[in-house]
Formats: sequence, C-alpha cells, structure tokens
Amino acid sequence: MSTDESEYVAAHVQEALARDPRVNEPELGVTVVKGRVVINGNVPTDERRRAVTEVVHECCPDLDVENRTTVGHFPQADGMETVQ
Repeated sequence: MSTDESEYVAAHVQEALARDPRVNEPELGVTVVKGRVVINGNVPTDERRRAVTEVVHECCPDLDVENRTTVGHFPQADGMETVQ
C-alpha cells in the first residue's frame, strides 16, 4: 500500500470513527502501517473500545486492526459548572 493510499484509508477510518454513533470519537489517532490499521487514544467505556474495532473492521475488512485505545476513568463532576 502506497503512502497516499495509507493516508486515504486513515482519513476514511478517522471519519467513520467520528461519525458512527457507536464510537463518536473524532480525536482518536489513526495510522495505517503495512496493511494494519492502528488506533490510539482514550475512550470512556469498554463498550466504546469494542465498537472502535467493529467500525474499523466494517470500513476495512481486508486490513488487520490493532486497537490500542484505552478506557479512561473520568471522574463525575459535582453539580453543574458555571461558565462566565
């Protein structure tokens, strides 16, 4: 796969991860190396992490997926934050 093809696939996958309601994560890092799609970043739940792999497989069924995302632990906010 050429560099241009890899960049195209990475952009396609990144858009799918941002738009698919199962994932909805526009900030994940996506690279394509030697026929493998590598995803990096943080997601809020294990379910969302599994969905990342599903979405990438649906976009690129002929490529391997390496899901390096981690589940972040985000503390619950106490009440509402006031923005001034």
